[in-house]
Amino acid sequence: MKRVLDNPHVQSVLASSSWRLRRLRHSNPVQVKSEDIVLQTPDARLLCRYAAAEEDCVPKQLVVLLHGWEGRSESTYIQLLADTLYRQGISIARLNFRDHGNTHHLNRGLFHSCRLDEVADAVRTLQDKYQPRHLFLAGFSLGGNFAIRVNAVASDKGIKLAQVFAVSPVVDPRSAMLAIEASPVYRRYFLRKWKKSLQRKQQHYPEIFTGKGWKKHRSLDALTQELVLQHTPFEKTTEYYRGYELTETVLNALQAPTHVITAEDDPIIPVKDFKRMEGKENIRLLKMPQGGHCGFVTDWRGHSWVETYISRQLQKHG
Repeated sequence: MKRVLDNPHVQSVLASSSWRLRRLRHSNPVQVKSEDIVLQTPDARLLCRYAAAEEDCVPKQLVVLLHGWEGRSESTYIQLLADTLYRQGISIARLNFRDHGNTHHLNRGLFHSCRLDEVADAVRTLQDKYQPRHLFLAGFSLGGNFAIRVNAVASDKGIKLAQVFAVSPVVDPRSAMLAIEASPVYRRYFLRKWKKSLQRKQQHYPEIFTGKGWKKHRSLDALTQELVLQHTPFEKTTEYYRGYELTETVLNALQAPTHVITAEDDPIIPVKDFKRMEGKENIRLLKMPQGGHCGFVTDWRGHSWVETYISRQLQKHG
């Protein structure tokens, strides 16, 4: 059975599989204790699920968790990391991006990956609201990309981060898009989820879509091109992809120590993209030989090495 876990596609599926949530079937304190909070930023309203550590009026440690593209605060990998850290006495804020987690009604404009300001402003709002002694960010896939970019603008935004964790982050968006498009399985998976999300958006704001042409696209790149041209200030998809790429400028601007975790067998984020992170002063790059995309599942009980690693790092921080 261990050999099955060596498969990168199995790992990638297990990352989001609800099967792993059976660990929480009889006890899920972070879910029970969480309250929904709508964070008002200058650009958007974002939904956050906040769980304060027991008897902790002023959090000693607060971790803001960021899900991946078309994920949500209830995604399996988010819930399991939240549970692990909450049981450790850490307060948890699970932030939903715009148009994720059934929040399509909160904002008229569509989500896109260059909406950094509203995510950074939401983190700043959480910091000001709860005033933790130590603030951490942890993100997966696109959420890992956002976590790194928030770190890069932290000083300008008045955010004081202790550490940042990015699991399988998108580095070069165009490169990741090509990897997804090359796989019929992953392409269909993301297209289905994205179109379902867009359909929800259209139900709330039918006036922002012109026609039904977007529903016919069979390529993520083609659908991206149509939506970028219609709903963002970018004139070309190349400009859009560049807008959230983890460039040298971004990586050189990181404020807090950043742990970047990736797998050499990740089928979605090519490992070659991480070469630009090697030798960076504020980056600890962990390239694991196996783990797929956001998986790193170590046993058939559904435990992930990522949960253990982040937990131990926060214990060291105190």
